[in-house]
Amino acid sequence: MRALLAGLLLGSSLFAAPAAADPGFRLCTGYDTGNYFKAGHLLKRTSTSVPVEVVASQGSLDNLAKMIAGQCDGAFVQADAMLVFSSRNAQALSGIERAGVLYAEDAHLLCNRTSGIGRVTDLTKVNTVAVGPDGTGARTTWDAFVLADKKRYGPVQTDPRSGVRALSAVSDGSQVQCLLYVGAPGASFMKDDASALGDRVVLAGTDDWDMGGVAKDSRGKAVYGYGEIPAGTYPRIQPGGVVFGTKPVKTITVEALFVTSTAWISGNEGAYDKVLRAFTAAGPAIKALAKPGN
Repeated sequence: MRALLAGLLLGSSLFAAPAAADPGFRLCTGYDTGNYFKAGHLLKRTSTSVPVEVVASQGSLDNLAKMIAGQCDGAFVQADAMLVFSSRNAQALSGIERAGVLYAEDAHLLCNRTSGIGRVTDLTKVNTVAVGPDGTGARTTWDAFVLADKKRYGPVQTDPRSGVRALSAVSDGSQVQCLLYVGAPGASFMKDDASALGDRVVLAGTDDWDMGGVAKDSRGKAVYGYGEIPAGTYPRIQPGGVVFGTKPVKTITVEALFVTSTAWISGNEGAYDKVLRAFTAAGPAIKALAKPGN
């Protein structure tokens, strides 16, 4: 009898259902050359139990659209993208939860040296600013500027060029006088591409102090903060000091956020806890991406 019972127990254990595996987590990031994409792989590396699929995308608005469409479970996005996205679809953000902050990014305004533009508030209707195509970080920030102060920024002309192409146009200065670039301090675009054209391009301030009081998220909190690019960070493109060296440049800052689909969370609460722990563990390495020199 004992032998029969042991056999039955052994047989039942062999046919017991295996433990359910953690679901995969699809993470929308950005262009495969950017910091969001790199940060996604840092999260993937620390998420040892929940498989993370890092998805390249066209930027923050594209990420939010993909989440609403069920194509991604989470994303890295600029905080002002939430503002712009909700202005187009007020109900969409109800399905998205803020999960954390990666780091703060600077809004860089690069202008032709002969344009006379030293600050974003100097822009007028006769100026053209390259802000990139719809959905990219710079275009999203520009759209948020217009939403917050349509009278000031609405008349300024925009151009969809971005990257090195936009930089070349600013260097020429005839069609495009400035370009907007949103990214972490020390990004290769600033320290390599822009700095190489320092004889024709200069960094202007983006610190419109009215923006902090006007641009607010759904919680009523300011979307933008204020920062400063220290003197000597980009020696060739920062304005010159009174006697020697360069001057610091004041900037608008915007947080890079980690957001998650509430639908995915509802069906995978245990797995979500593991993703959040992995994000916390990856935090120092992700923040290091936003340090000058990295």
